Amino acid sequence: MTQPIPRQHRPYRFAAMAVQCTWCRARVGELCTNQRGTQDRRRDVHAARQIDWVRVMSTQCPERICQAPAGKPCTLTPNAHQARIFAANTPTTTTP
Repeated sequence: MTQPIPRQHRPYRFAAMAVQCTWCRARVGELCTNQRGTQDRRRDVHAARQIDWVRVMSTQCPERICQAPAGKPCTLTPNAHQARIFAANTPTTTTP
């Protein structure tokens, strides 16, 4: 019987840290900073980062080994898979 692969990293302080912040450009896993990048935000992350995280989490992960459904985190990593982030940011077209 196989055992699940344990997570390699601890969970982030804020779940939205799994994606890059589009406002302050904080990288994945780093706290958001002020506009000059000199002071960390300790109580929350920027609203833009939170919105991106909600968008990513509302998308199913297309990564073949993951396939995490919408609303569930990616498996094997505390980060969202890059394929999931790309899928969340790709506009969809609908026909009337």
